Amino acid sequence: MSVLRALRARRAVPAALAVVLALSACGQPTEAGSTTNEDLGDFVVREAVLETDQYVDLANQLSEERWLEDVADNLNDSLILPVDIGLRFAECGENNAYYIPDDREIQICIEMFEGEREVFSAYYETEEEIEAAVAGSFLFTVFHEVGHALIDVLEIPFTGREEDTADSLAAWWLIDGDAGEESAIAGALSFYTDPSEQTALEESDYAGEHSISQQRYYTLTCLVYGSDTEKYANLLEDEWLTPERAEQCPAEFEQLSNTWYTLLDAHLKAQ
Repeated sequence: MSVLRALRARRAVPAALAVVLALSACGQPTEAGSTTNEDLGDFVVREAVLETDQYVDLANQLSEERWLEDVADNLNDSLILPVDIGLRFAECGENNAYYIPDDREIQICIEMFEGEREVFSAYYETEEEIEAAVAGSFLFTVFHEVGHALIDVLEIPFTGREEDTADSLAAWWLIDGDAGEESAIAGALSFYTDPSEQTALEESDYAGEHSISQQRYYTLTCLVYGSDTEKYANLLEDEWLTPERAEQCPAEFEQLSNTWYTLLDAHLKAQ
């Protein structure tokens, strides 16, 4: 069964609000860190920056439902920071997200809710499934940008593409938390269905700072599968992964987990 054919056969990911609340309550890494650094900062939710009136109601709804606030609480319960890092929604004119080093601020484009909803509505049948997939993709996007922010303010060393490192932080954080694997899968699906790569790739696509979307999809799916091969056996059975890649996934996930616990050890609060 191909990935796209399997989408509708897969059970629904948790409802949108439930995903956020479960992650906020239980989603932080659970190993105790070496609390040798002074905690001088927090993730701070800032007012949305909107260029038009088109998204005012949506911004108010997202604030009332604490989409960014719950993520900030989760991070602040887990991390020791040297400075504040901002989180806000912004009207960007595109489905995207950014970390702005000069401002130490993560901006999530509010247009992503329309863009992701359009993508997932083509593959899920019920409103609940679509909303849950959008929520999961949102969480992966936020934690990807958190990866960029932590690389910056904690001066985390990395090799290869910074974008791949940010992907790996998002995957580790979500998979290590309660119900977070479904958010990682939603993030993977958003790459699999990336409309910019539904046509033939051009030379410039290979020169970008990101890995190709299909590669990002397979990497995330592999990490979820590798975290619990019995629980996620369907990912192999339904051909979300090739058998050759699946063999490597448990070792890839173990390496990922060990790497991030090592890199963040001095910045993790004891749980």
